[in-house]
Amino acid sequence: MRNTISILFTIFIFGCSAKQEQPNIVWICAEDITTMLGCYGDPNARTPNLDAFAEKSVRFTNAYATAPVCAPSRSCIVTGEYATSLGTQHLRSEVQIPESVIPFPKLLREAGYSCTNYDKQDYNFTDTTIWNESSKNAHWKNRTEGQPFFAVFNIGITHQSGIFGDDQTYQKRISKYASHIKKVNSESLQIPPYFPESEKIRKLWARYYTNVQIMDIQFAERIAELEKENLLDNTIVFFYSDHGTGMPRAKRALYDSGLKIPLLVYVPKKYAKKFNMKAGTENNRMLSFIDFAPTILELAGVEIPQQLIGKPFISYKDGEDKEYVFGTSDRVDEAYEMARTIRTKKYRYIRNFLSYTPLLQPNFYSDKSAIMKELYRFRNSSALTQEQQTLFQNQRQPEELYDLEKDPHEVNNLAGNPEYETVLKEMRIHLHDEMVKSFDTGLMPEPEMMNLSMDLTPYKLTRNEKIYPIQEILKACDLTVKPDLTESEIIEKLNHKNGFVRYWAVVAIECMEEYSPAILSELDKLLQDELKTVQIEAAKTLIKAGKIENINTILKFMEDEDKTVQLFATRAFEEIWKNLPGIPDKVEKIYASLKKSTDGKWYGHDLYAFWSLSQVFNDESIKAPEKVNYGK
Repeated sequence: MRNTISILFTIFIFGCSAKQEQPNIVWICAEDITTMLGCYGDPNARTPNLDAFAEKSVRFTNAYATAPVCAPSRSCIVTGEYATSLGTQHLRSEVQIPESVIPFPKLLREAGYSCTNYDKQDYNFTDTTIWNESSKNAHWKNRTEGQPFFAVFNIGITHQSGIFGDDQTYQKRISKYASHIKKVNSESLQIPPYFPESEKIRKLWARYYTNVQIMDIQFAERIAELEKENLLDNTIVFFYSDHGTGMPRAKRALYDSGLKIPLLVYVPKKYAKKFNMKAGTENNRMLSFIDFAPTILELAGVEIPQQLIGKPFISYKDGEDKEYVFGTSDRVDEAYEMARTIRTKKYRYIRNFLSYTPLLQPNFYSDKSAIMKELYRFRNSSALTQEQQTLFQNQRQPEELYDLEKDPHEVNNLAGNPEYETVLKEMRIHLHDEMVKSFDTGLMPEPEMMNLSMDLTPYKLTRNEKIYPIQEILKACDLTVKPDLTESEIIEKLNHKNGFVRYWAVVAIECMEEYSPAILSELDKLLQDELKTVQIEAAKTLIKAGKIENINTILKFMEDEDKTVQLFATRAFEEIWKNLPGIPDKVEKIYASLKKSTDGKWYGHDLYAFWSLSQVFNDESIKAPEKVNYGK
């Protein structure tokens, strides 16, 4: 029935048969870049092909990823649902999504499209029926003759790993294009003010912009394929990136550097008037990846499912501009994160739910890179400017507010400025409403979400008020920003009947370092909590308060059969091991076991647990293991 309706709708929109008039659609996605193109005014960029393409396209100036890392962004793109609504926000996880959530390429296929993906999926869920083909051989050329197509091409040269390696390794990586590019002069680069002045840092930024040049050539090669087959007059072409740059304080971070994306859309003349698109123009409307699925369905003339909350930003109907876009950041590898953001045209508001963590959390994969090693060399430097110091703070403020018109690099936090109190309160309300409206699964610690959703998807789980009273959970989160907070209010939340409320009450204590005797007594009781994550969080907080004997609770869960629990406990150990007089012998045994079990793996919770302990055992300040009696 849905197939029939979709095709009839297509005929209504385009006025003749779907087979003849459905536009082809091509997406060309570059990894890990923000608006670092000449057509966006970046003085460092040499992108002649994309600049020329922009003159024939509409250039969107307020387009944003919904997460500053690939998998949750792609999950949103392909489903039209926030990753945090589906539970797919944690990098390299594997979550079941409900049957009612249909990846939009399936709807295109039902409407007669050939749908191909070259070749990255990374959705944090598995569905082998999304594409006609998803591989390095996938191409619109493989379709049936005359069949409309939707084809995705990913360009990986700009991924953060593209600047890794010594000079010889890097030269080999770019050798194919060496004769077609002009290497960027590192001395003339304009780099963000929060990066310390360093020859090595400039060199790595120069590599990044050199890779952008190569990406520009690879983009042109895809356009040339369409031109050769005389298809551009029938093909709508998108160029965008999966999120912002792969540099520190960008990837994994909820700033424009991590979320703002380039978006150029070419619409052939035969469709341009119908969709109110004029070549060479600029469009300033607010949009994000949540809007991509409904936009493509609209362009193809396919019925948009009612459950999708995004709106087409290219449409035959006039649409209202959004007031703001929403973004999320969650676990990447072993680094647990829980932050949310609202971005209007003028302001960005960020809520750091784990504000006891630093901005640059330890992350084994990233910390091996030359850029991180060079940055860490400056960590304790007295010569850092105020902007540069923001990189190395040991913990973050619970709230951040930036005026992007005055402060485009987002280094002057206005959250405590009385002049912006009204703006802060408004943005806080917007964020709260967006989290409630989207049934944000991030308020469940990952191990509990995975355990509870074994027979029920996270998407459906959050819609059960008895299990997931989201308003009550957010009240516990708000302890860190509540004025005139009393001890009795904290204790009330620690004794709440809902485990997620108790969890966030413990996190609030950890963030505020509220270690009164009465509160410590309540934390002692939570070492027997029904939720393992509450036990771990309570033990970690007690250790930070000086009660090191509680390491036994964390050690117990570091050997848990549930790999998500094991990772959660291992990361907790990494956070508090320097509070101990020595490394317990058991940790070395766990580390050796993880090393053996993860040999050859490139993702998985047990690998990330191994990475987390690798950070401990590779730390130059590590103390020799001692025989310590931590109690029973």
